[in-house]
Amino acid sequence: MMKRRSFIKLMIVAAGGALLAWYIADFKRVVKGVLRKDTAEFSFNDEDVLERFLKDADEEQFWNIFSTPKRIFFCVQHFFLAAGIRLPYHGKYLQYRSVITGQFLFSTDLFLSEAARQTRTLRYLGFFNPYKAPCANPFSNLRQGVNSNVPAR
Repeated sequence: MMKRRSFIKLMIVAAGGALLAWYIADFKRVVKGVLRKDTAEFSFNDEDVLERFLKDADEEQFWNIFSTPKRIFFCVQHFFLAAGIRLPYHGKYLQYRSVITGQFLFSTDLFLSEAARQTRTLRYLGFFNPYKAPCANPFSNLRQGVNSNVPAR
């Protein structure tokens, strides 16, 4: 039979463990931290760029490519990597991290503007969806605003 003091200690440890697990497994907080670290060399014209990206990614259902086990895996790997411990399957963590950072960078004007690459000041354009984006062909008439050498129809 368990004594009352043992039960209270057990419940305190369980509550602390649950809080720690909740803190570690907060996927959007981890994604925000990863994006801050991966884009530290850039400056942004707005302060809430990451918040807008996360909101737009929710609306586009981008996070559905990460199932719940993948999200937990990503958060745990990030937590241990921040502590200096490399867990097995670190390459898979880097792959997921690259997908998220790449999607964010595609959503900025980094690849569209030479000035953005030179000044390292990026502007968030909106969540990048290749199925909704205009044609990427530089000779297309859909890119009239991007390239001034294209004659208007």
